[in-house]
Amino acid sequence: MKIKTVIRSITGDPDHVRVYVKGAPEYIFELSNETLDDHNQKTNFTDTQKDDILNNLISKEMAHEGLKVISYAFKDISLAKLEEMKHSYNLESKEFRTEIENDLTYLCTFGLHDPIREDIEDTVKAIRSADGGEEGSSANSQVNIKMVTGDHIETARFVAIQCGIIDKEEAYEDGVAMTGDEFQHRIGGYERVWNETTENWDVRFDDDQKFKDVRKKLKIIARTTSEDKFVLVAGTKMKGGLVAVTGDSITDAESLQKADVGICMGSGCEVAKDNSDLIIMDNDFYSIYRSIKWGKAIYVNIRKFIQFQLTINIVICFITVIGGCTIGRTPLNIIQMLWVNLIMDVLGAIALGTESPGNENISRISRKEGIINAIMWRQILCMALYQIIVMLIFMYFGEMMLFKDSFNLVTAL
Repeated sequence: MKIKTVIRSITGDPDHVRVYVKGAPEYIFELSNETLDDHNQKTNFTDTQKDDILNNLISKEMAHEGLKVISYAFKDISLAKLEEMKHSYNLESKEFRTEIENDLTYLCTFGLHDPIREDIEDTVKAIRSADGGEEGSSANSQVNIKMVTGDHIETARFVAIQCGIIDKEEAYEDGVAMTGDEFQHRIGGYERVWNETTENWDVRFDDDQKFKDVRKKLKIIARTTSEDKFVLVAGTKMKGGLVAVTGDSITDAESLQKADVGICMGSGCEVAKDNSDLIIMDNDFYSIYRSIKWGKAIYVNIRKFIQFQLTINIVICFITVIGGCTIGRTPLNIIQMLWVNLIMDVLGAIALGTESPGNENISRISRKEGIINAIMWRQILCMALYQIIVMLIFMYFGEMMLFKDSFNLVTAL
């Protein structure tokens, strides 16, 4: 929500109530037609005054310095009128809010300083780069970080620069930073579609290319709603991207649930936690990097184990069939098969499944890529061919190379 409204009773005046409204200045100004002068008397709040405050005080001074800007307004209405509106409208309806939040008296605008964590730039660099944050990592191994915030766009730009999400040169490039309204305008029309398979909502765009062009360059969306964040997440997933979303408020719940990985800080609300896949208990953004690092390590270990298993299985099946057809017996007896099975299923799983993350450059994981890629098939087939050749040599010429009769080391001594 871009604004929040509270209705309170007035001390000493039981016949009236006061409506307090706070939120983004550009939205508060649209709802206000009066303000207070130096003597606390109501006077007209002109468009010239609004533009001057928005363009100079807020955009060029407060927001440009990274302050979170919040404006306040109020109005008094009779208790009888409030009761009448409560009977005429649903309290949760748009009509009720429209009626209660108009003809306001503008009070003031605050600039709140929210200090940025000292190590956040290094954390962002580590998250972006899949090889541990080293300089010069390939673009294919990088995580594409986007900031989605309800703050003023100038505040968002300042914070993004300080965090290392964007640099000063690209901060004002077209398409890099935009408001939620501009985002909706640029992607064009869309509709929500219920997916029976996933039992969740998907997004269908009128023009897929528009969303693709916007998403490719977009780094910051300011003054967003929960709908903007959901559309960005759902659209990115629809295009084959793997999406991780961080959030800690009720409005983030839908996006956290829709994402491949929903991440909530330990200080987040319970609704956000219930819709998340991971909860960062130490409230440290660096833990997100650790999650990515270990997640990729597990994926790589699974690939290694599959490659190992397929290679061994191809060799064993081939040798067993060829041996049975040519020498009249299975090349491996029961005990030998048990040893092979022990190495394949137990020792191999322990060795390959527990490797810790290394410093190798791991390409970005794509939803469209199969778990077994072309390089793995090359390795599997080449190693299987090598092992088959060695096994055939031992199977047919082993008696010439080794002992003709069985040899027991214990009894021989």
